[in-house]
Amino acid sequence: MVCKKIGIDFHGVFNSNTQFFKDFCAYAAEHGFEIHIISGGPKETIEKFLTLHKIQYTAVWCIFDYFDAKSEVEFLPDGSFHVDDEKWDSAKAEYCRRNDICVQIDDSTIYGRYFTTPYCLYDEKGKIGMLNGNVIDFSGAPKDCLQKILLLLL
Repeated sequence: MVCKKIGIDFHGVFNSNTQFFKDFCAYAAEHGFEIHIISGGPKETIEKFLTLHKIQYTAVWCIFDYFDAKSEVEFLPDGSFHVDDEKWDSAKAEYCRRNDICVQIDDSTIYGRYFTTPYCLYDEKGKIGMLNGNVIDFSGAPKDCLQKILLLLL
C-alpha cells in the first residue's frame, strides 16, 4: 500500500524552506496525497501563513490548540503558558498514530523519541532529512524528494 498521508512540522521545517515545501505540497496533492501540517501552534497563525503563501494542505493540527480545547493549558501571570512536558512532547506522535500519518518530517529530536510512525529528522541548515538511516535532499526537486521518501517507507 502506498503512503498517502504526510505530516510536516511548521516551525523549523516548513517556515525555514517555504518555497520547497510549497512546491512539495502542490506536487503531493496533485498525486493524491494528504498533507498534514503538524506543529506546536497556534493554528490560526499557521493557517494565515499557509493562506498568504497559497500553500495546499489537507489539515493543520497544533499541540497548543489541542490541549487548550481540553483545558490542559496552564496560563501563567507573565502571559506564557505551560503544558506537561511529556504530554506536549508526545502529542505529535499520538496525532500521527491516530490519523494514520505514514511519515512525519520534523526538526525535533525530542519529539522523535515518541514516534512509532516513520520520522524524518530535518536539518534546516543543510536542507536535508534522515529517514531510516538515509539522507533525503530537501533542496532539489520535490518529485525526487517524495519518491525517495516513498521508497524508504516500503
